[in-house]
Amino acid sequence: MLNIKRCILSKYKYIYVIITVLLYSIAFSGSAVALNAEEIMNKMNEDQRTGYIAGVVEGVAYSRWLRDKPNAAGMQCVYDWFYNGGIELQRSINTWFDRHPDKPAGPLLYVLIKKDCGE
Repeated sequence: MLNIKRCILSKYKYIYVIITVLLYSIAFSGSAVALNAEEIMNKMNEDQRTGYIAGVVEGVAYSRWLRDKPNAAGMQCVYDWFYNGGIELQRSINTWFDRHPDKPAGPLLYVLIKKDCGE
């Protein structure tokens, strides 16, 4: 039973690696905009930035559900964190992005989410 659970968890690790490689290949291909915090804060308008961040949060929530299914508590925590956070959350995300302009936005958001929702 333990080996079956390890196989399932290791399968999801490969999915994360594939997604990460794909995102980096798009970011450094020259035709796509860099996905670091500086680009998001300085080159996107408010609507674009909000949509992009919501998409990243959606991806984190979905990956959390895939890892924990059938339990949706982790996914719901991520959704509640983002959609019920209000202006205070927007300010903390902006501050976090300003503090780490050279880092990719996805991992930066994951760190913020992990503080409130765990792994």
